[in-house]
Order: sequence, then C-alpha cells, then structure tokens
Amino acid sequence: MLKKILKRGLSAARTAKEMGKGLILGAPGVGHGVGEYEDFERIRAEAAALDANEGVDADDGSDMEAISGGTREISAEDLRILLEVEQPEDHPLILDVREAHEWDSGHLPGAMHVPLGALDARIGDLAQGKAVVTYCASGVRSIDASYVLKRHGWADVQALAGGIQAWIRAGSPLE
Repeated sequence: MLKKILKRGLSAARTAKEMGKGLILGAPGVGHGVGEYEDFERIRAEAAALDANEGVDADDGSDMEAISGGTREISAEDLRILLEVEQPEDHPLILDVREAHEWDSGHLPGAMHVPLGALDARIGDLAQGKAVVTYCASGVRSIDASYVLKRHGWADVQALAGGIQAWIRAGSPLE
C-alpha cells in the first residue's frame, strides 16, 4: 500500500514540475495552445443564451468595450514601493472589494471598503479620475471590480496580483 501511495505522489510531483516549467518557460508548457482548440464563438453564444434566459442583456457592447484592454495588474512589492515613495496625494485609491468579514480580519493601510456586489450602487462614493488599485483575497474579484470601474469611466485601474494573500506573503503591513 505504501508503494502505491508513493507512486501516486511521484506522479503528482512530475505533473506539478511540468506545469511549473510551463508557467516559467512558456510554450510548450501545460496549457499551451489551448485557445487554438476552444470554440469561443460557441462559448459566447451559450453565455448569451444563459443571459437571455435570466433576462440580462449583456451584449450591448459596453461590457466588451470595458474589458477589451484587459486588466493591468500590479505586484504587491511594486504597490508597497509606490505607497512608500509617492506623496500621499499621488497615491492611488486602494479599493478592497472583499466582504465585510474579510475586511474586518485586516486590510491594506488606507484602503476603502466597497464589496464587489455593492460596487455598481456605490460608484458615486469613489473619486472620479483618480487612479485605483483594486484587491480582494486572491485576485479574482479585483479583476471583476476593475471591469466595473472601467464601465463607469475609470481609465487608470489596476488589480493587485494575488490579492491580499500576495500582500501578506510579501511581508507588507495590514490595518
């Protein structure tokens, strides 16, 4: 039995090694060329059909225009340095889009809290024209938040790569 467990572990380690090599070296790593085989038109059509069934008209073009440039990300280290060297009036708005219980467990110094689900409704609370860095726990909701901000006219939006977890791993302080 021990031999079987060790064999599985070795197989998992080899897979992880190949995935890591693909992430570091790029092509032909794991996942390389996946886009060549995906039927993006079919995927978009299925998503539009689901939206229509739910009464949502997401195909008015505004969402695609907002996300067409993608989301720029900033590393925890770069953000920490920016906050240390720039004058406070030149700091971007640091926007925490996590839920209240996450905010209460600690947040970036000087951050403003607006949960992602409330962002559209509270968009008027944000200073228009100011650069914004969004963050969440791991970086997924912050990207969604960047799209919401772009739809509302913000041009200078970045997401904290890896979220607050990356901030903590970098040894940066929390409030």
